[in-house]
Amino acid sequence: MVDMQGILKVRVVEGRNLAVRDVISSDPYVKLKLGTHKVKTRVIKSNLNPRWNEQLTLATAEPLELLKLVVYDRDMLSADDKMGEAEIDLSSLVAAVKSKRSQDCQNGVIIQSIPADSQNCFTKDSTLKVKDGHIVQKVCIRLKNVESGDIKLELMWQPYTR
Repeated sequence: MVDMQGILKVRVVEGRNLAVRDVISSDPYVKLKLGTHKVKTRVIKSNLNPRWNEQLTLATAEPLELLKLVVYDRDMLSADDKMGEAEIDLSSLVAAVKSKRSQDCQNGVIIQSIPADSQNCFTKDSTLKVKDGHIVQKVCIRLKNVESGDIKLELMWQPYTR
């Protein structure tokens, strides 16, 4: 039995310098997976620097798993081509929310900064900031298993209340 812990809202903001998978471009979209839950963005036609600015929602369970992200190129006549992947550890975000660090904080206050390193594949430090009374983590992550590409995300976790 899965113990529901909360809701993860992921704003897939944009991709940068994504890999070419068609003749001169790609038709990218992003799939997210957390446990057994899967969601995906819309396809952006012929664009290596797509701007989705799309919010997707996933349920979280205990124990908390890594958020898995895969970028694909949509193909009409064959299987979609993989354009890179990444995994994101949500433990810092969930711990910050559970500790109620955002209480009495103004918008824009940085709760925590997570340095970019080879383990997390961040392209720059990730920050946890207060935004409209919630803690939001901004992430720019380098895609793995591909020649190029970064994805920019905003993550917000809310505990499940019974």
